[in-house]
Amino acid sequence: MMEAIVSLREPENWISDISARYPAKIRVIDRMPYSEEGVKDLVEISASEDVMKEVLGEIPKNPLVVNVDTTVTERGKVISAVTTARCEICRILTDSGVFLISAQSKDGGKVEWTLIVSEKEVLKGIFEHLKSKSVEAELIKLTKIDDRESLTERQDKITQVAFERGYFDYPKRISLRELARMFDVSPSTLSEILRKGQRKIVLDYFKKQRHHI
Repeated sequence: MMEAIVSLREPENWISDISARYPAKIRVIDRMPYSEEGVKDLVEISASEDVMKEVLGEIPKNPLVVNVDTTVTERGKVISAVTTARCEICRILTDSGVFLISAQSKDGGKVEWTLIVSEKEVLKGIFEHLKSKSVEAELIKLTKIDDRESLTERQDKITQVAFERGYFDYPKRISLRELARMFDVSPSTLSEILRKGQRKIVLDYFKKQRHHI
């Protein structure tokens, strides 16, 4: 199995639009399906105070955005739940059976995905699908993953509680904010812990799949 970092510009996507126009950083903390074609993203937005005000005013103007719910976490950072009616690129990932570990905006309206894929043919299929949608994508890094990565005891405990409380269920039975309050950490810190935990879960899943073949 491999970890791939892919850079692309998502057409009509509000994240690409905002990052192309403003000096703001957007990081996808969590993503879940919405209706048949859309997604609901929990994102962390970092920007200066004046830029943040403009960004939060522009997001709802995107024709595909149907709802925005925002909470200020600290100076220069907000957490927003942004619901999008349609996201063809997101659906490509779902249909490909890969795991999206993280997504973050970059300069020029690009977004970097960090994916866990089982084999190179799967990644090749994703690029072919993106090309069919006229989406320019670049493979930044491809790393083979071994089984030596492990979690600290606290990270393991947090991931276990998140699993037991239904954070990984669909629909979720507990939110990221609720979990963060339980462990007295910020949502962004908890997101990073769960990202590592999710990565370990994915590795264990693929390892078990190999043993069954």
